[in-house]
Amino acid sequence: GVRGDAVRLLTAHRSKGLEWRLVVVAHAQEGAWPDLRRRASLLHADRIGAEQWSVPVLQPETSTRELLAEERRLFYVACTRARDRLVVTAVRSPDDEGEQPSRFVDELGVPVVHQVGRPRRPLSMAGLVGDLRQTLADPTTPEPLRQAAARRLARLAGETVGTRRLVPQADPATWWGTRARSWSTVPVRDADKPVPVSASVLEQLMVCPTQWFLEREAGGVARAHQAANLGLMVHALAERVASGELDASVDDGDALMAHVDEVWDRLEFRTPWSKQREHDRTRAALARFLRWHHGNTRRVLGVEQDFAAVVTVDGPDGEPVAVRLTGFADRVELAGDGSVVVVDLKTNRSMPTGTGVQQHRQLALYQYAVDAGAVDPLLPEPGAAHAGGAELVQLGSLDDSDTAVVQKQDPPSADGPERRALRDELGRAAQMLRDEEFPAVPGAQCRDCSFVPICPARSAGSVTG
Repeated sequence: GVRGDAVRLLTAHRSKGLEWRLVVVAHAQEGAWPDLRRRASLLHADRIGAEQWSVPVLQPETSTRELLAEERRLFYVACTRARDRLVVTAVRSPDDEGEQPSRFVDELGVPVVHQVGRPRRPLSMAGLVGDLRQTLADPTTPEPLRQAAARRLARLAGETVGTRRLVPQADPATWWGTRARSWSTVPVRDADKPVPVSASVLEQLMVCPTQWFLEREAGGVARAHQAANLGLMVHALAERVASGELDASVDDGDALMAHVDEVWDRLEFRTPWSKQREHDRTRAALARFLRWHHGNTRRVLGVEQDFAAVVTVDGPDGEPVAVRLTGFADRVELAGDGSVVVVDLKTNRSMPTGTGVQQHRQLALYQYAVDAGAVDPLLPEPGAAHAGGAELVQLGSLDDSDTAVVQKQDPPSADGPERRALRDELGRAAQMLRDEEFPAVPGAQCRDCSFVPICPARSAGSVTG
């Protein structure tokens, strides 16, 4: 719908009666122009002529000569739309069975120029903008040419249709590397205090530091998925049951669902069937929790328990760095042998493998915090707590099982490979937070990342200039 100072893209039939200073007749290939295939319908309705004595007259089929003449006239119409300049393009394949120029190209009466090789840049708007940006940014380019590129970019950036910008990528405000990085006048994290690292921070920094920074530090949190509703409600009700605020027996799932139903209609779901599915999944998760909770023989020391402990680890440069382990544990429990077990309730539909549980960073950090004295005040008698393992209690599976799946992580030895690997990751995470450097790491997480359009590893890395 663009008119005025713009390129028009249309068929030869639509060009009749119109003229332009420059006309490009593209893809003039044999077999496409002329196209000698019949264009009638399957039942040849085009052959039905005028009625004679109330009987339709069947017209003869169009001959190949007539089709060729009509195609030649159409080519003539397309070429004569140009007032000043005409450009006809075609592809010539070196293979006998490949594409060849139309026979009409030889009838133009001018020498045919055969260009070999690809154009210097892609013949697209993105290619044009990239070429202009490269010209403008190259200090070895003559100044008049750089000024000309700047004027062309400014014109492209100002082109609009209504309120929509046609070439937003021509605006320098959208380019990477045109502004220097900003630095806080004081460190974001106090240099004289231990670096705070939670389990979620450690997990995300080890996957993609840039994603963590944009999501958590820069305030770019994406809208929560509807599955998060289930987790929030199950955790809230599980906390009230474990603390004794709600007295629910093994068979009191309906009583807990009454609390869910009070707020359910205020939640947003994409489809009615997904709303019903999540409601059924919530009911099943609460039933599994009650059965697991009443069958658990360990003593509950705390629910939704916050913890903190300071440890010293080696940074990537070998220098010691103080790290403050922080977080919330769904449940902290005391086993019969006096060890402390940290439990994390999960409402995800999927669950990690056995190897994944043993390498689970969140559980490993919980156990490290226990060994570092984070839960010592919770013990019934004064003393130093020691980790007796950690557990993931899976409540949100889609199957028909009525029991929770408990996945256990064994307690690591103080100098074992698991604890050493965790300390190394804590050192790397603390160093990144201290240096305020968060590199982008491409990987499987990019499939669901909300920041791919501004990611320097996935987006801007391929931009020219």
